[in-house]
Amino acid sequence: MKVYKLKADLDYSLMYPEDKVFQSENFEFNAKPLIDHLPEFQAYFDTSKGRPIPDIAYLGMATFAFRKDVAEKMTEILESAGEMLPFYCGEELWYCLNVLSVYDALDEDESEYEYNDGLIKLNIKKYVFDKQKIKKISLFKIPNDNFSQIYCADRRQTDSQVMNNFFCAVHANEFTGLKFVEVFSDE
Repeated sequence: MKVYKLKADLDYSLMYPEDKVFQSENFEFNAKPLIDHLPEFQAYFDTSKGRPIPDIAYLGMATFAFRKDVAEKMTEILESAGEMLPFYCGEELWYCLNVLSVYDALDEDESEYEYNDGLIKLNIKKYVFDKQKIKKISLFKIPNDNFSQIYCADRRQTDSQVMNNFFCAVHANEFTGLKFVEVFSDE
């Protein structure tokens, strides 16, 4: 099994929600339901640098958004991980992903952190996961980084694991807009 951290592909335009939503206390994707809290909103792409529009967009420095046709191809995978919250970018329907699946799977003893003056844990430098604690849902968050990152477990031992694998779905469809940064492998 491999685990990847999802990152924006900066070769593509980034997406932003309108300011009143972006600056609100409800625009926090920290593994808590937002369906009844996040107001309806519009979004826009920053096209000032001439970068192309992606299939999967990094939304407001917080989560990823999926164009309607992309979300429809991965509905089961995305909905198993959390909420798909609809919004519009211009006239086009998109969905932002609020990951609710949380695995307390980071091995604190084997993982390594960066520290601030030797006292406060800042960032995880070396990830070691207990793969037994990562269940069948391929997208998840961990409490060790305050639910700030989205991780993807890549398992392919069975047909079911391949069919429900976010990593495989993105690559098979050649969707653009995100990068998978490997943070752990037990292979």
